[in-house]
Amino acid sequence: MHVQSSAKAFEPAQATREERDRDQRVDSVLGSLEQAVRGEHVAWTLSNAMESVARHYRGNLPRITPEQRDPLLSAVVRAWLAAIEHLPISYPRDQIAAGMQALAGQVTVWAVTREQSSRRKAQALADLDAYARMVRNDLHNICLVEEIERRAWERREQHIQPLRTRK
Repeated sequence: MHVQSSAKAFEPAQATREERDRDQRVDSVLGSLEQAVRGEHVAWTLSNAMESVARHYRGNLPRITPEQRDPLLSAVVRAWLAAIEHLPISYPRDQIAAGMQALAGQVTVWAVTREQSSRRKAQALADLDAYARMVRNDLHNICLVEEIERRAWERREQHIQPLRTRK
């Protein structure tokens, strides 16, 4: 007769494919938010994090755990502060606040059971989605402006470089 060791009896069960997918998604969102916190490509990384949360927080992946939710919410707050610091001054800070509050709301909903989530008013969830989407669209537009400005700078450099080498 084979007796299972007591240590083996308390090992967590093998994660399902869906749980591994969820864990990967959470890690990816955290990575994007942390990149924004460091001031690296803030508009792009925030947009990516927001898009990923929007796509998965009401989806069929298993719900995130409190151990995943809390670091995500902390990273959202730190990314919010980074957005205030690094996004163009012309971008309204109240719009940043609305989008980041919506993102925090989506993360919170991602952590509750489907039954708890279904008790929330559909209009409230639609508002979360709309505020987050508006900021995500704005972030995408900021990225496009940055790309245009980068190409303009490259074109200027192409014209200036020959002038620098003339003697």
